[in-house]
Amino acid sequence: MTQEQIHEYLKLPMIADLATVNPDGSPHVAPVWFRWDGDVVKVFTQTTAVKVRNIRNDARVSMAVSKQDAPYGYVIVSGTGEISNEGIPDEVRAMAIHYKGEEEGEIYIQQAMREMEFCLLTITPTKIIGWLDE
Repeated sequence: MTQEQIHEYLKLPMIADLATVNPDGSPHVAPVWFRWDGDVVKVFTQTTAVKVRNIRNDARVSMAVSKQDAPYGYVIVSGTGEISNEGIPDEVRAMAIHYKGEEEGEIYIQQAMREMEFCLLTITPTKIIGWLDE
């Protein structure tokens, strides 16, 4: 994939598999919603998630985004993760609408923000690769 194709691919509402490093060195993989802003990947998650604990211990992460139907393809983003509490309502709203649409996204936002405590993961890529079966 070209860099332009990778950027467009990462804008699609697909589920990513985010890998972090457990304290014993083994991988922990979790499916996540994400938002690519052209420079970094944003992921919101509950503050109690294993991936949050792992990133606090070891910031190395990898994220795979693959298409499950033809034409097949994938993008893998490797880099470092940073945890913050900045801009959470805006990111949750943007991702919920991106994945669920305007109406269902707003319903999700209201419920999720009331019932869960989130933090924001920002993944700064050090390497991005992609492949598309054209």
